[in-house]
Amino acid sequence: MFLIEGWIKLASGEFDKVADQARAMVTATNEEDGCIHYSFSRDIADPDLIRISERWTSESAMAAHMASAHMAAFNQAMGSVKLEGADLRLYSAEELRKLM
Repeated sequence: MFLIEGWIKLASGEFDKVADQARAMVTATNEEDGCIHYSFSRDIADPDLIRISERWTSESAMAAHMASAHMAAFNQAMGSVKLEGADLRLYSAEELRKLM
């Protein structure tokens, strides 16, 4: 399993400009083959900080996601807003057991 965890910091008020595209991206991505989990969330303490959490079955599934039309549309939308920073990291993971 592969995990992507991180954040994107937008300038104040910028998220509202891409919220619809973000919702569409999450919905479409969760339907992709190989996607176990995909979500964006606004940080409780900072609504301009977007938390990203992804789980994938394989690197080829992630590559297909990166080449998808909804990813291209989302990237185009993100190009219209001001970013203040980002940190996304890829991890390989092994599920040990279900906790709940």
